[in-house]
Amino acid sequence: MSRNAYQSFGQPSLEELTLRFLAQRSDAAAVAAVESGESEVEPHEVAAGFRVDPRACWSDALAANPGALPPGSPPPAMPPHWSALVNQLAPCLAVPIAAGNFPQRVRDLEPLLEKFDPDELRPSRHHSPLPGYEGLRDWVRRHAADYPVLAGGLARLLGDFDTAARLLPADDENERAASMWQSGQCSEAYAAWTTAPSTPAVLFNHGMAALFTGRITEASDALGEAAEAIPETTGWGALCRLYLSVAQIHR
Repeated sequence: MSRNAYQSFGQPSLEELTLRFLAQRSDAAAVAAVESGESEVEPHEVAAGFRVDPRACWSDALAANPGALPPGSPPPAMPPHWSALVNQLAPCLAVPIAAGNFPQRVRDLEPLLEKFDPDELRPSRHHSPLPGYEGLRDWVRRHAADYPVLAGGLARLLGDFDTAARLLPADDENERAASMWQSGQCSEAYAAWTTAPSTPAVLFNHGMAALFTGRITEASDALGEAAEAIPETTGWGALCRLYLSVAQIHR
């Protein structure tokens, strides 16, 4: 759908966008129960009760960077401890599209819809590697040669930025900027995404970074372009349109 067509038919309601996003990350029965309710939807209360589906998270983690998989190779199965990680990892509201990341990390929608203070919602520079998850760390070590980008993204997800820097290609501007963002170097990441070649992931990340650095109008424009390129039936597409709606609300 073109951007003009998207605007001419009107932005979907926030309730509709919220339900679409939750449907991409939760069990179908719970979503059906929410959709069938007669009372007005309150997104921040609905989101708290959902548990993410590790398979959907893995699918989105692989789709975040198509170049993370060798051409023609089948996608790898979920690594050990992935299910535990996706349900125990601390929620994050400002999630870039990058290898190993998944949009289901956005769990509590209230900070996006109510006060919305970008300074409080960006990643912090104060972080340390997650303890445990040895099965997943072993997967990263064993598959670093076959899937360096994916392995680097998973290392980054675990907070091991040194390993991620070693594995991620130096010429992959989006992945490098994502590492900056997730390590709290948000201004540097924003600057990198504004000059990187315009792929759907870069457009999304540029808009996301603009949104969470208080550049609301710029965020709305970039996310609008990204929404044209990312199918809304995917988890990333649902999150893109949710961010776009947030930008338009607070514009």
